Amino acid sequence: MREIIEGQTMTNQKITDAKLARRKQRLWIELEWRRCAKDKKYFIQKYIYIQVQPKWDTRGRTLFDLFDYQSEALNTWNNNRFTVIVKARQLGFTTLAMADVLWHCLFQPGSNLLLVSKNQDSANKNLGMVKFMYQFLPDWMKERGPSLEKAAEYKLEFEYSDGMKCQVKSFAGTETAGAGETATMVVLDEFALMPDPSNTYRTIMPTTDAGGKLIIISTARGAYNEFAKIYKNAKQGHNQFIPIFQPWSASRLISEKEYESKRREFSANPWEFYSEYPSDDIEAFRESGNPRFVNLPHEAPATQIKGYLRENIDGLLLEQDYDGPIHIIDYPEEHLTYYIGADPAQGRGGDYSTAHVLTVDDDGLPRIVAYYKSNMIEPVEWAADIDKLGRFYCGKDNAALLAVEDQGGQGQLPINELHRNLSYPNPYVYRPTGRRGTKYSDRLFSFPMSADRRRMVIDKLAEYLSTANTDNPSLRNLHYDLLQELQQFVRQELPGGGVRYAADYGCHDDLVMSLAIALWALSENMDLSAPVHTDSSTTIRVEFSKMREMRERNISEAERVQQESWESFSLGGGYEY
Repeated sequence: MREIIEGQTMTNQKITDAKLARRKQRLWIELEWRRCAKDKKYFIQKYIYIQVQPKWDTRGRTLFDLFDYQSEALNTWNNNRFTVIVKARQLGFTTLAMADVLWHCLFQPGSNLLLVSKNQDSANKNLGMVKFMYQFLPDWMKERGPSLEKAAEYKLEFEYSDGMKCQVKSFAGTETAGAGETATMVVLDEFALMPDPSNTYRTIMPTTDAGGKLIIISTARGAYNEFAKIYKNAKQGHNQFIPIFQPWSASRLISEKEYESKRREFSANPWEFYSEYPSDDIEAFRESGNPRFVNLPHEAPATQIKGYLRENIDGLLLEQDYDGPIHIIDYPEEHLTYYIGADPAQGRGGDYSTAHVLTVDDDGLPRIVAYYKSNMIEPVEWAADIDKLGRFYCGKDNAALLAVEDQGGQGQLPINELHRNLSYPNPYVYRPTGRRGTKYSDRLFSFPMSADRRRMVIDKLAEYLSTANTDNPSLRNLHYDLLQELQQFVRQELPGGGVRYAADYGCHDDLVMSLAIALWALSENMDLSAPVHTDSSTTIRVEFSKMREMRERNISEAERVQQESWESFSLGGGYEY
């Protein structure tokens, strides 16, 4: 009997101990869960596994032991809404961001997390990193936390016991990435490598308006693209981003010997190497190509007044507005003659519709007096603005001479608007060589831009910019927006031979082209010769001889051709597009 009682007591004790152990386990789980929710760094280092090469761990995974610079970056973006990171390769910032994404999924109900990368494959790879980290969490954590309800190629969805959800979505870096979303956190990965970083950024920023965070992570790709601008402005305190830079030496994956070996491999194109393995952020943003324009000034001294031109009973007046597309450097003077080169775009947020207004000073040097820049204006509205701009700069002869680029039919709509509806009074005359007729290309306003002519007008501009950084420049009033484009305008070697002039990767050249067109039109109509330098290289002589008689003959002939073209159009023939 005594043995039976002792056995029963032991059994009861075991049950009690088991219950106590389970109670302790539940209490430990709850305390550990709350600690992870409160301490993000603790959660990552204690429970996040990352993939590694087998030489590092035979299982192909290891706990994520943060380096000091990773811990500092984590603290930075925890305490700030906007962070921009310039980095060398293989520093683990993207991995760190994905660990943070998983933390939000577990501990922040209702989170909406957007992963945007250079293409959909890269974005999905980052999403797959989050899946991997979740897969190797301990079972108790998966049971305590929300359940993974959906694990699709482009999306993860977690659901909490109370019905709340958390989503992670992946997007390619395009102008529609994340459109319409309200994000808790956005990670823009390899931002400088995106095909259209400016428009991607424009779409992504509004997703954070409700208080979300934005983390931009990238290696550098040129000194003047959208990524470079955001980082440089952040360093100067001109935007809301906190800048972070980490050099190649912080990496665990490359030794000094390997660094030197890689540097020798890129000796022909050093900018490509330094964008991947920079020692400082100056190296990171070295120009990523062969610049077409050299010896440019680093600063633009010209002051500007921005706004819109409005017409009233007193004529055209500038209505000052910081968001206006017209930038006035010098107001018009009655004794001068003005020239406008214009480059239209579609007005859909991509390329810019631009124009430059030039004049010639008494000493014979061209001077920029105004420019126009907007990428959100329709071609017809842009034509109306350029019409006002040309009539505003009405000098001693007439409204400004206006030359509008037409490349592949891009300028046909605004050219027609200026010509037929607005009756612009002083158009540039294009005369095709070798033939006459009533073709649409003979129209009055057209400045056709073939590949060969593009090189010619850029070469002409380069002649005048060759002395831009001297005491005697050949072209006055270079402004900041223009300098940005000039510095990112490169000479590209074509695979089949030859050279192409274009903006660097992810950059714009619209202001460059409108200035080149303006200078070309000025040269043609004023017989502006190239600058001639003396042996001392301090004197520039520019000779002018007006060609009024020839110009008047050209205008008369072009007007006749245009009239015939309109008559043909009215009879149903239409234009040849």
